Amino acid sequence: MWIIAAVLLGSVAGTALAQDRGDSRTTLSNVMAASAVEGEVDESAPLVQVLHLEPPIPLSRMDSEEASAMVAAFMQPAPAPQVENPQPVFADLSLEQQAYLERLQDIGSYEQALEELEYEGGAWSQDVARELETLGGLLLQQGEYEQAVKVFDRAVHINRVNHGLFSTQQVPLVERVVESHVALGQWKQADEQQQYAFYVQTKAYGPNDPRMISVFEDMARWNLTSFYRGVDEDPTLRLMQTFLLYRAAADTVVAHFGPRDPRYLPLLKKTADASDMMTRFALPGTSAGSQINPNMRMVSEFAGRSTRPQGGGGGELALARIIDFLADERRPDTQETRMMLARARADLGDWYLQRERRQAAMRTYAEAWESLAAAEGSEVAQDVFGELVFLPSFTSFAAEKKDALGLNVDSGARIGYVDVSFDVSRYGRMTNFEILHQEPPNLRRVDLQIISAMRDRMARPRMVDGRTVDSLDERYRIHFWY
Repeated sequence: MWIIAAVLLGSVAGTALAQDRGDSRTTLSNVMAASAVEGEVDESAPLVQVLHLEPPIPLSRMDSEEASAMVAAFMQPAPAPQVENPQPVFADLSLEQQAYLERLQDIGSYEQALEELEYEGGAWSQDVARELETLGGLLLQQGEYEQAVKVFDRAVHINRVNHGLFSTQQVPLVERVVESHVALGQWKQADEQQQYAFYVQTKAYGPNDPRMISVFEDMARWNLTSFYRGVDEDPTLRLMQTFLLYRAAADTVVAHFGPRDPRYLPLLKKTADASDMMTRFALPGTSAGSQINPNMRMVSEFAGRSTRPQGGGGGELALARIIDFLADERRPDTQETRMMLARARADLGDWYLQRERRQAAMRTYAEAWESLAAAEGSEVAQDVFGELVFLPSFTSFAAEKKDALGLNVDSGARIGYVDVSFDVSRYGRMTNFEILHQEPPNLRRVDLQIISAMRDRMARPRMVDGRTVDSLDERYRIHFWY
């Protein structure tokens, strides 16, 4: 089932928050009243759910023709599948029909080959497992997902008999089982299989093996997919695991390859982002598991890390580690390093600002400005810090979210945009929203959803001479999926 972006999840809570802070001008009720001008809202227009927002782009940088082309591209139907060298007997059929019939022929051939292999080598032959893997792939293409699960399960069982209970050769087969369950919408079964694949690799390699780096990352991405799909009633432990897995991956990279490894800094940023998500979306209290997976704690235990929540300090620590790495005197003192260090300090300031630690945020922003201005000049510092930055800035799981929701050109989801103006306080709060333009124009209440989402976010304010300042009439374009 689709889930709506922070747009709808936080609308009621965001309104109460604005009222508590005295931002009564931008409460949702006022926005609705402003939008309900006579003749402005067509109640017969389609009412849609905004699924995801792309990063806002300043209107001053937008080319209207390029923007229109972008929208049109996502509204095009998916191209028909191509078939190489179609058989003449299928000449009167469409390419899709030809591919379908060819797969049927292949499936029949593989079923016959299986019978012969079982007769010659026995039901537990490794050759049988290989043929089953191919047959399962054909069934997946054919949309026979339940049959594909049975075929892949059988291949996994043969693999265990031949190679052992914790053989990693079975992992690709288990992943195909996961793919089949996902296609059927069976997220509980898919999650169980994904957890099993993680368990097998941890038992086979051990938690400190360098091969576990990619395993940690894969499991973290799966958890993000499950979160965005709304799999768990209480996402606390899954988000905690995501944080622990990214942190374990970063630690393993350092242990085996050193901090100069190109994977290290991106993993620290993902650790911070996962920690940020945990503090924002985890429910109060503790839980031993979730309805979909009562044994979820096992992921954190296999990762060799404590299951104690560390959402607040963990993200701050990860961002501080990035600063320490870039500020190391042993690093070459280049312009690129100085720019990266200034932005890393600003990221830490963003962390403080999002948690209402305003004095710490202002102090950290000033340090970032001053260090860059001293090294590169005040004009460079102004170029870097003179623009708004929408938070969180250190990283984003937007790609994982769009993948979880199936937002792509082939999915049938569409993309539109709104042009919006607003004010930003020196502490990063956005107020006084006004919709300037919407495309497509006939979608009802999209403006409310987008303003609600924007109000629930913060922005790093513009800086002048090392200090954050209020800014008025900011104008941005926001592309949205629906």
